[in-house]
Order: sequence, then structure tokens, then C-alpha cells
Amino acid sequence: MSTTDVHGRNPEAQRARNAPTEHVPRLVQSRDVAGEGVLDRIADVVNKLIGSMWLFVGISVGIVVWLFAGNIVGFDKTPWPLLLTLLNLPQLSIMISLQVSANRAQAASDARALADHATLVALHELSKKQVKILDGQNEVLDILRRAVASGAPETKG
Repeated sequence: MSTTDVHGRNPEAQRARNAPTEHVPRLVQSRDVAGEGVLDRIADVVNKLIGSMWLFVGISVGIVVWLFAGNIVGFDKTPWPLLLTLLNLPQLSIMISLQVSANRAQAASDARALADHATLVALHELSKKQVKILDGQNEVLDILRRAVASGAPETKG
């Protein structure tokens, strides 16, 4: 999802600047910025799996079971060398998936920042209009004060 034009500006912010009263703030969540390709969907599934507490608990329980059951059942009399070898094998792919996860999170964060920026631009433009209105009201009040001070007849009712 490209949210900037060729000059690096946010077109949503430009629309908010041009018509601030028509701007509607957007809620952008990570699922709103999910990739459209097969690899992006696979990356999302891997991120959910690798980043889950259930995987951590499963691996921790597996390690404890391996350490105790290895000696009892007899499939691994010295559990540390084989266990550490097996645990180190997936580390490279896990490190890559962590980087993919960081990239996906950055894309979601960028989309949120652009949506927030457009809302802030709209609020800023509305604030500028309010200040102009208040300045106009102050001018009218000054004119009325001068008219009263110069002795203009007052109406009493």
C-alpha cells in the first residue's frame, strides 16, 4: 500500500489540508496493513507462531522432558550435546523471521503515522480557521468599543 506520491507527500494529508472539515480520522491497525502476497501471509503466520507464548512454553517443556526422559527412556544418555545441536538448527530461520516481523511492524507503524499526520493537518487547518474567526470577532468588538467610547447614542430598552 503506497501512501505517498512521487514527491514524498502524503495525499491524504493534502486532502485534509484542502478540506479539513471533510477529513475523517482513520483507525489503522496491523491487520489493515497486512501484505497481499503469499509470502506476506506466510510471514504473518510465522510471526504469530514464533512470537507466541505457547511456542515458548512448548519449547521449554520439551527441553525439560528431553533432559529427564532422555536418560530414563535411554534415547540420549548425554542430553546436552544433541539437545543444543537440535535447538541451534532453527536459529538462523528464526532470526530472519524476526527481521521480517520487524519490517511488517514498521510498515504498520508507517501507515499509522501517515493517518495520524493527516488528522493533525486537518486539526491544524481547523485551528487556523478558528483563529481567523476569533480575530474577526476581536476586530468587531474593537469597532464597537470605539463607537461606544466616541459617544455614540446608546439605546435603552
